[in-house]
Amino acid sequence: MDLVIFEDSIKYDLGIKIVLVFSLVLLIVLGIIFYVDAQDSDIFPGEPAAESRTGSFVLFAAAVFLLAVYWLILPRTIAVSQEGLILRFRAFNWKIPFATIKSIKPASGIIVWWAHSWITSYRSQIEIIRKYRLKIRVSPSRRDQYLEYAHKAFADWKNTHPA
Repeated sequence: MDLVIFEDSIKYDLGIKIVLVFSLVLLIVLGIIFYVDAQDSDIFPGEPAAESRTGSFVLFAAAVFLLAVYWLILPRTIAVSQEGLILRFRAFNWKIPFATIKSIKPASGIIVWWAHSWITSYRSQIEIIRKYRLKIRVSPSRRDQYLEYAHKAFADWKNTHPA
């Protein structure tokens, strides 16, 4: 079992929060509008009630699906342990051993080719460059402090595991 040295939450910029919430609210509001139309309000003239009812069901189901996707794919925390880094999601943890890591550094920019990217803050990004694997980008709340602990743990690991 890995001893966790440092753990930090994921930073979400206001713009990211707005996009995440807006898409969910849009599905719910449209679902309500279609449901009200199905109850003979005739918001959409000429639209049969059965089709509006089906539309509202599909939109509500899409909102539930979107919540499930958010729950599964958005990381909650990122930790530094003695043996590597740990990305904690709600349903699972992803352990990234130091043996597979080349470097850990601050990052910037939004477009990242060939990477697993959970960039939720433009100013608080780190990039984990791995050997023969895709890079990982994530946004810890306290980037500088996280990098300090990650670099120290990585150096300690390298000293105890010479190549």
